[in-house]
Amino acid sequence: MPTILIVDDEADIRQLLRLYLQNENYLILEAANGEEALELVQQQPIDLMVLDVMMPVRDGFSTVQALRQANYMFPVLMLTAKQEDLDKIQGLTFGADDYIGKPFNPLEVIARIKAMLRRVAQYQVPLSASSLQVGPFTLRQEERVILKETTPLPLTRREFDCLALLLNHPRRVFSADELYERIWQEEALGSATNAVMVLIHKLREKIEDVPKEPRYLQTVWGVGYKVEP
Repeated sequence: MPTILIVDDEADIRQLLRLYLQNENYLILEAANGEEALELVQQQPIDLMVLDVMMPVRDGFSTVQALRQANYMFPVLMLTAKQEDLDKIQGLTFGADDYIGKPFNPLEVIARIKAMLRRVAQYQVPLSASSLQVGPFTLRQEERVILKETTPLPLTRREFDCLALLLNHPRRVFSADELYERIWQEEALGSATNAVMVLIHKLREKIEDVPKEPRYLQTVWGVGYKVEP
């Protein structure tokens, strides 16, 4: 279930977007300004941010700039009453991915969000630094290598894609359908759950000290799978 952070100093705007987005089964977080938003993204994984421009404490331009400087690469959709081309260019230059003006149609916002998430999903793992450390694992994204301690793991392509995705989002739970669609790059149908179960089983055989008692690649019953550092 993708997590979307709504950042706007107007509570009624946040409420409106929350109602529409929750109806689409997104997990919603809220912040009233850029400082609150930056604190939240350090506390838990975010898949997309809806970000207002004109806010107290810290505005949207400086917020998206700070995100990109800190290597947070999730998509950002900027919302603003400003319609001038210069403001749009400034937002995109600082790192925003799309721009929509106020007043807006909530259905258009949802359509933009879905399109942005689809573009992210075409990559097998999210954009990240070339090397990432999570617990005993080191992910070398560009080399397509994952080490446990100092030993490279003998992973197939799909095993690598699955573990790399989970390592990029430690503690985040992915459903079997979401894992299947990201890794196999096709719609999850009836056999998707079994295919993911087999993949997880093979991964545990390679990464766990005791595969039948997994320490790192955990099942959240009725929900999905996660990596626990």
